Amino acid sequence: MKKYTQADLDAFRVIDGIKQCPSGDYSAIQVFSDRCSFGEWCSFSESCSFGEGCSFGERCSFGEDCFFGACCSFGEDCSFGERCSFGERCSFGERCSFGACCSFGACCS
Repeated sequence: MKKYTQADLDAFRVIDGIKQCPSGDYSAIQVFSDRCSFGEWCSFSESCSFGEGCSFGERCSFGEDCFFGACCSFGEDCSFGERCSFGERCSFGERCSFGACCSFGACCS
């Protein structure tokens, strides 16, 4: 799995206002802008922060203390570590798993 740097993320293409992020290892990046779209099998480290309107493919894995803004959408089989925080209107696919002490905003489904 390719490990991406902040420079890689900054250089990804933007299509219709959405940054296109291929599958890979994003553990070296701490903060992501709004409206990112990630492919399947992505991996993120602890203490990551994501903006509003992010979209994630199936089988994504996240470390502890991740924060997700409003309107994030997650595919099937996502795994979240402890103390993840989700903003309002986040949606989750089937078979997602959540660690202890995760918090969810209003209208999450």
